[in-house]
Amino acid sequence: MPDPREDLRATEQAIHEDAQQVQSLEEEKGALDPRDPRVGELSEKVGRLAAGLKDKAAAEIELSEEIRAID
Repeated sequence: MPDPREDLRATEQAIHEDAQQVQSLEEEKGALDPRDPRVGELSEKVGRLAAGLKDKAAAEIELSEEIRAID
């Protein structure tokens, strides 16, 4: 049976890693000329990560509620 506490910790770690990646991509993008085609590519990557963050945050909420119900 899955342990919601372990799942919560894993989700928290995944959120942290994604947030770090967003920050890194934004820094890379900020160093580019706005006309550089990589700006759009990096923005798309950031958008995908942000969408994933939303899903992971929702999972985090559900897991924390599950843990509170158990305790």
